[in-house]
Amino acid sequence: MKELSSYQVQLQKPLKTNQIMKLYKSVTKNNCDLYLNQKHLIADAGHLPKLLSFFLFMDIDTPFVIIIDGEHVDEVYDEIEAEWMDSIVESSCRRKYCDSMVNSDTSISV
Repeated sequence: MKELSSYQVQLQKPLKTNQIMKLYKSVTKNNCDLYLNQKHLIADAGHLPKLLSFFLFMDIDTPFVIIIDGEHVDEVYDEIEAEWMDSIVESSCRRKYCDSMVNSDTSISV
């Protein structure tokens, strides 16, 4: 079943390059779409150069949003959170939608 969820994450220190690479591999392995957003920055985690640029330019003192679209969204996020555990100060689910709640004619808040 397709799902769409968003999470707010606050980091205490920058991620290491291998942690970012594991995020990229997780997205491609799980066949989902994952987007990162912070103020004026947005990145599609399926495109490695954009993903690396996001973490290069992000403000470490400001929370950012992770939006995951696909199947088994919670499992994908749990995998990411476990990998980043030593860098995360706070993490929370903002919104969660199942397939029946989302269609092409609906505008949703993430």
